[in-house]
Amino acid sequence: MKIGIIGGGIIGLATAHQLLEKYPTHTPIVLEKEKEPGRHQSTHNSGVLHAGLYYKPKSLKAKLAVKGIRQMKDFCEKFGIPYETCGKLVVAVDEEELSRLDTLFDRGQQNGLSGLQKLSRDQMKEIEPHVSGMAAVRVPEEGIVDFDAVCKKLSAEISAKGGQVITGYEVKALSRTTNGWEINKE
Repeated sequence: MKIGIIGGGIIGLATAHQLLEKYPTHTPIVLEKEKEPGRHQSTHNSGVLHAGLYYKPKSLKAKLAVKGIRQMKDFCEKFGIPYETCGKLVVAVDEEELSRLDTLFDRGQQNGLSGLQKLSRDQMKEIEPHVSGMAAVRVPEEGIVDFDAVCKKLSAEISAKGGQVITGYEVKALSRTTNGWEINKE
């Protein structure tokens, strides 16, 4: 079965990759309008691996963020893509923000994040001497990665497993047919 995926950013490529993992006899075809996959948001962001600290506990967004950061690290390890689990500090800069910091800490715990820590002013200065604030939450699972390298590896894996990544192909419309859908470039 052929499955068309419109958009060759990290989401489209990861979708095609997962389809091939679960259904190796299917053929995902990723259609990307740019000359290379991931040329929009996927490779023009900060490269942060978000752990799900900010999302409502038990929400799908929270569950996917926690699972997703762990899967991304596994993918990078499997294929030798460098990443860094450098963690981050979320800082309360004044008294008013202290209760919000407590809320974020509680959310992170409910969402299953590992190693969260509440830090005093002195403790956060030990980690980051240039930070100023009242207190912080340390989120050790957060990290950074080169999403361009991830997109390139996903694209190569898709092609190696029988899928296709077609670049320079801008989809303008879809038309329903008796057998599925027809993709129109014009």
